[in-house]
Amino acid sequence: MAKAITGPAQPAKDGAGWELASQWAQGWKFLKWSATAFIVIAFLVVIGQGFLFYRMFDDVHPVLGYAYIVILALMLAVLVGRPIMGFLSMPVAARPPSIVLDPKAPDPKALTARLRYDLKYLDMLARNPLVQEERGAIDEGILRGQALLNRARRATPEEALAVSVALEAFEREQIEVLLKPLDKQVEQLIHAEAVGVGVATALSMNGTVDAFIVLWRNANLVARISRIYFGRPHLLGSLRILRDVAAIVVVARALEDVTDITGDVIGGLLGRMGGLVAGPIMDGGVNAMMTLKLGYLAKRRCRSFKGWSAGQAKAISAEALQDVKEESGSVIGDLLKRCGGLTSTAARATEKAMAGSRSAWGLVQSWFGGGKPA
Repeated sequence: MAKAITGPAQPAKDGAGWELASQWAQGWKFLKWSATAFIVIAFLVVIGQGFLFYRMFDDVHPVLGYAYIVILALMLAVLVGRPIMGFLSMPVAARPPSIVLDPKAPDPKALTARLRYDLKYLDMLARNPLVQEERGAIDEGILRGQALLNRARRATPEEALAVSVALEAFEREQIEVLLKPLDKQVEQLIHAEAVGVGVATALSMNGTVDAFIVLWRNANLVARISRIYFGRPHLLGSLRILRDVAAIVVVARALEDVTDITGDVIGGLLGRMGGLVAGPIMDGGVNAMMTLKLGYLAKRRCRSFKGWSAGQAKAISAEALQDVKEESGSVIGDLLKRCGGLTSTAARATEKAMAGSRSAWGLVQSWFGGGKPA
């Protein structure tokens, strides 16, 4: 009987566009294990050297030996223990669990895991200085969440559907309500940063400089959004959010969508104005709209109670694009007001007329391959 010839394993379709995120995860795992090994070795070396010095002081006099131990313990507490405690006190809600809840037959274990994360999210909000006025509501939400968690642990598969409905109501009434004031701050920040990026790149005559401006200010925008939602500056959390947002942008063909919106808005506002003025405005407008979309993606990521996947990319990008459409007129209007003196520099920007597809984001895209996703 002939044996069947097996071909190479086919890659999972769901993760086809997330190669960079996968490489980041593998690299971070290697770095984490290497750092752990280094810390363990360094700790053993310090303890060994400390013991040798203790024996040396103890040979002189026992009091000197005890004094050395006390001083060494204090130094370790200040130089090692304090930074470790500070790191462990950082928000833990920056990585939502990858849980899929079946709306018709939810798994009780998945409900339990989701509720545990919700309680972490509430605990993080309790430490956020921007929502301390709502501390009573947060404590009430934690009590309600713990009761719902106990209910989910005891739930049978038949009772899980009712618990799932209660979970949705809990997140809507106890968590999302608390996020409303933070949402307003984030939306104002996104608007201001989008206008700032648009003005800077509209007035600049150097595409490479534009690209670095866009990269830096957008990365900084994501970090500021994560700080507003999570309370404290958290480098690893900000990098996780930036990774997820960047992956969505790569998969969702965001630049093409944003360019179309920008052309429609600017065309409506400028009418038949000459290309010498419309070119730089178009360039800055594309960068402003892309910053706007990146900001709304980061906002949605920080408010998410479930992990992001490649399968969600189109839906997530479409929702953010809808927010961009609603805000685009206001942003472009502010951009035009602040670029009132642009006509004096228009003569140097002839080659940038109709440069929407060659904006700073287009240059950034070319650095990472340049091709449009299939």
